[in-house]
Amino acid sequence: MFLNKTIFKKWIKNAINHGGLTVGYLYDGLVIAGSPWVVWVDENFIPNWVKAAVMEYTGELPKYGCVFKAEKDSPIQYEISENAFLNLPERFMEAKTPFTVTPVVYAANWNSYRIMQCRHTNRLIAVSEDLYGIIDLKDLENESAPMGPSARNEQGDIMLWKNDSSALAICSSKLGDDGNRVLDALERIDFRKEDK
Repeated sequence: MFLNKTIFKKWIKNAINHGGLTVGYLYDGLVIAGSPWVVWVDENFIPNWVKAAVMEYTGELPKYGCVFKAEKDSPIQYEISENAFLNLPERFMEAKTPFTVTPVVYAANWNSYRIMQCRHTNRLIAVSEDLYGIIDLKDLENESAPMGPSARNEQGDIMLWKNDSSALAICSSKLGDDGNRVLDALERIDFRKEDK
C-alpha cells in the first residue's frame, strides 16, 4: 500500500475516539473510513497489518457485504452496506479533474496545509498536511505508484489517489480570509511549469 503504516494506525485510533470508524467489506475490497478520509484495499491484497490495525480497535472485521461503525465505549453498529461514496474505485473513475501537488505548505493556527492546483484552471485548494502526509511510496512492494490526485470537479472537495490494489480519498480544507488571500496570490503561478 502507498500509505504510511504509523500514520494510518493513528487515523484509525483517532476515528474510534472522535466520531467513529466505518469498516466495510464491499466493492471487492476492505473499506475503512474516518470523518475526512476513506481508504479502499482490494480484497486480494489486504496487508495483514491493516487487518490487525482495524481489529485492534474494533475486535472484528465485517463479513463480506457488511458495513459497521465502531466508536469508543459503544457497541458496534451495523449500517446499510450501499454507500456509493465508499466505492473508491468507481469514484476514482469519475475523478477526471487532475491536480498538481505544489511544494507550497501554508501554516496557520497550529495547522499546516498542502496546496494543490487544478491543472485546468490553476485554482488552488488546501489539504491538511496531516492527511496528505499519509502518502508514502517507500513500502509499495509489488504495487505501482498511485495515480492522482484528481477530483470530480474543479473545486476539489474530495481528492483521490489510486493504484492497482488500493485507493485513498481525503477531503480538502477550507481556509480563512488570510489563507484565501494567499491562495488568490499564488494562483498566478502555474506549478506544472515550475516542476520542469
